[in-house]
Amino acid sequence: MWLRKAFIIFSKAEILPGSEKEWKSKGEKGTMAKGKRKARNCSIDIFRYVCAILAVGIHTHPLADFSYEAGYIFGNIVPRIAVPFFLAAAGYFYIQKLERGEKPFFPYVKRLLIPYFIWSVVYNIVIMAREHPDIPHFLAGCLYRFLVTGTYEHFWFFPALLFAVCFTTLLFKIGRKGLLVPFSILLYIIGCLGCSYYKLAVELPGLGSLFVSSRFVLIRRVLLMGVPFFVSGYLVYKIEKRVEKLTGKNGLYLVVGVVAAVWLAEIYMVRKFGWEDNIILTFGLYPLVVMVMLVLLRNPMPAYKDFSSKCAKLSEFTYYSHPLVMDALSFLWLRLMHKEIAATLLFLLTVVVTAAIGLLIYTLFYERREFIWKRKKNA
Repeated sequence: MWLRKAFIIFSKAEILPGSEKEWKSKGEKGTMAKGKRKARNCSIDIFRYVCAILAVGIHTHPLADFSYEAGYIFGNIVPRIAVPFFLAAAGYFYIQKLERGEKPFFPYVKRLLIPYFIWSVVYNIVIMAREHPDIPHFLAGCLYRFLVTGTYEHFWFFPALLFAVCFTTLLFKIGRKGLLVPFSILLYIIGCLGCSYYKLAVELPGLGSLFVSSRFVLIRRVLLMGVPFFVSGYLVYKIEKRVEKLTGKNGLYLVVGVVAAVWLAEIYMVRKFGWEDNIILTFGLYPLVVMVMLVLLRNPMPAYKDFSSKCAKLSEFTYYSHPLVMDALSFLWLRLMHKEIAATLLFLLTVVVTAAIGLLIYTLFYERREFIWKRKKNA
């Protein structure tokens, strides 16, 4: 029973944001109760799951056991769009609610915190079982990680998203929404200098001390990555119709191809000259995320509604659970085979196992709940 209730909470709280259930207000300003639901954008839901799989690639480096360069491409380059896309999609749907005069802040923060808290409990139990820490210090660390750095390695996404939501809402509240895009782009430029152009930028007065600081990873994640990509969703919202007119039916695909080529060329260049500390942030990644969002919004793929609904749930479960599955698979493989599991095999098994468990949970709880709801509605 408790498992069913927990999954119902997860199914209501779509946190890897994509095509959320949007509403057009018809009554009192800021309310959605009397609204009309818009159709889901199935392509965004499907791509969310693709990005969740790419996130698994970041932590497993598939093909690295065959070739270093192949492992680098599929573990460091291709997956770099994953979390930025999650943030951009979140910003796209959240900020347009602010534009319409709605008040989404508290409901949205609640939807963020509930699954984050539950999964944090799960991961903290695992950490306790593995490390046997001193309990008082461990509990204090739990609170700090939950609020600041993220409970586990991939959960930095939550504090970053929460900060972006608070920052954006504040600027709307004080009437300074016009600063969002230029200020966030400035932050992103600083982030790119500290990542892909580190060897050049570390000598810059002021910025150099920031880039060598032990807190730079946290600052990069929250300020230089979370805010810019969240606000990029707002940029997509503002330029969507204008870009559609300028590019026509097929011109957008050409633009995406050019932007992707420029992004890859930039990565090649900074690696060739040894400028990078890492390639987490590059100048080409930002416009690539924006263009991918525009392509998906132009092609909502309504015929794939049922498939996209499963993808939406699988994307969340895969992203939240994949480190646990990876650790379990690595442990079992070592015990049974007496050697470490290969990177590519670990990637494939993690994707398959998370998909299988996610689909099982989806079938047992979510689809059953939907069936009961429809039966009561038609009664």
